[in-house]
Amino acid sequence: MRYVDIALIELPPGWQSDADQTLTDLRNEIVQAESAAHLAGTDPIAARRAAIAAGLNPRARQQIWQTLKTRLAALRKGKCWYSESLNPTSDKDVDHFRPKNRVEEDATHEGYWWLAFSVPNFRYSSQWCNQRRVDGVHGTSGGKSDHFPLRAHGIRARQEGDDLDLEDPELLDPIDPDDWKLLTFLPDGYPTPAKPVGTAEHRRAATSIEVYHLHCKPLVNGRVAVAGTIQRIVQDLETLRSKIDDPKMRKLYKGRQKDLLRAIDDDSEYSAAALAYARAEVYKLEGGHQVKRDWLQEILN
Repeated sequence: MRYVDIALIELPPGWQSDADQTLTDLRNEIVQAESAAHLAGTDPIAARRAAIAAGLNPRARQQIWQTLKTRLAALRKGKCWYSESLNPTSDKDVDHFRPKNRVEEDATHEGYWWLAFSVPNFRYSSQWCNQRRVDGVHGTSGGKSDHFPLRAHGIRARQEGDDLDLEDPELLDPIDPDDWKLLTFLPDGYPTPAKPVGTAEHRRAATSIEVYHLHCKPLVNGRVAVAGTIQRIVQDLETLRSKIDDPKMRKLYKGRQKDLLRAIDDDSEYSAAALAYARAEVYKLEGGHQVKRDWLQEILN
């Protein structure tokens, strides 16, 4: 995961007015369904839920958020915002960070239907992270689907107009500039919380790993490959650095330095893992003691 500035998205002409009108139409449909239920003596809550589900189902309405898929993708060069995987053979989704139709953790919640056409609620996601998957071979499962857990003191917004800032989501959010820092990665490619056990930050990261399925084997394998690449780059840099007075060696050194900077660039695949692996190489074991590679620290800074 890396920070994504969703405010940079460029909306197509007329998109916002179409989204606003569609939301207005959906509001009216919900009110009408509830009123009809009262007049008929039937369950108004059930009528509201049915109207929400029906109102979000038409293909034309789903196209409102689907239209933005390529523009959301462009904000991180086609990477899934949760996993950083490019995975060109997998379809991508426009995830609603706050689920639009139901909430897994609250059976009485209607879903955040009023955010169904709201750009700040969209996240570009691979289906491995967004849809429920079970990998029986490797013993993992996950997929965000309709999950949206809150921290213990969070107050869930239940209707349009409620204050979303009071919710305090448990899941890490790629459009939060600090959340991505709560994840780090082990040499074997598995994600792990960056903060100590028992902290709220550790719990949020651990929950996100499970919900987003960040520990699934395809993602783990991708990070293992990145770990090997980073190790080779650092080894080459160390070897070439000792010969840096030679212009040819200096050119090779600079080339490998650029390779490292590309690997940890925000837009590169698995860049957060690459950065974690590069930082792990700052200290090496030599003669039974840890020796700091100050030159590598300077590059990473």
